Amino acid sequence: MTLKSLSGLIYSLLLASPVLAEQPALPLWEAGLIGINVNQLAYPGSDQLVRRNFILPYLVYRGDIVRADRENVGLRAFKTATVELDVGFAGSLGSSDADITVREGMRDLGTLVEAGPRLRWTLSDDVLGARLRADFPLRAVFDLSNSLDYRGVSFEPGLYADITTAANTFYALGVSALFGSEKLSDYFYQVSAADVTAQRPLFDARAGLIAVRGSVSAGKRFTDKWRGFGFARYESTSGAKNADSPLLVQTGGWSFGVGITYIWAESAQKVAW
Repeated sequence: MTLKSLSGLIYSLLLASPVLAEQPALPLWEAGLIGINVNQLAYPGSDQLVRRNFILPYLVYRGDIVRADRENVGLRAFKTATVELDVGFAGSLGSSDADITVREGMRDLGTLVEAGPRLRWTLSDDVLGARLRADFPLRAVFDLSNSLDYRGVSFEPGLYADITTAANTFYALGVSALFGSEKLSDYFYQVSAADVTAQRPLFDARAGLIAVRGSVSAGKRFTDKWRGFGFARYESTSGAKNADSPLLVQTGGWSFGVGITYIWAESAQKVAW
């Protein structure tokens, strides 16, 4: 699966709080269940979707230092009114070679776990009613399906706009560019001598741009306990460093999904968000 999976979009909605300046305090912690249907490109440049359905527990913890929120789980190292630095973890799903025709006979793409710092810069709290922010996550990538083997480094600077309406409807828009180290590019696009076939020539992958991404998502809080959400992301590999790889078979594609969340319990203690 692609790095920085759609879980980021999902959590930015189902855990969304009002993003305007007048936002209220929120529970210190919140626990519940998420039901999700995800249809995601197997990797940037793939022409096949990997489909998954989940019912999972979730926990939100809005502490000053230890935090489990939106698309990140980790430690907040520094925060001002406009700049925040944290060190955290994220992940993405794996897929077998049976899911991806062009990779038949090659190693599976495992479940990836990412760890590292992220700088978040709030550019404005109110641009046409939206909060505008820039994110700069730099993450080391490990393969959870293969004894946490190191798979390289990703960097995905992005610009995002979040808005909450008076009717408890949430929207998020974003654009980002994903860059990968040579080792990470090898993981997705390298064709070694052992994997060469008549349709899959030898290819030496290089570090650089992997994809440009645009995302849109929306969610609705129906009651104090129930929220629903939907999301879509378009991924373009036009101009990617490894556009000539035989494993990169299309220059654009969509990932999408829908879900619902139920809040099982929350703390009486409130904190500013």
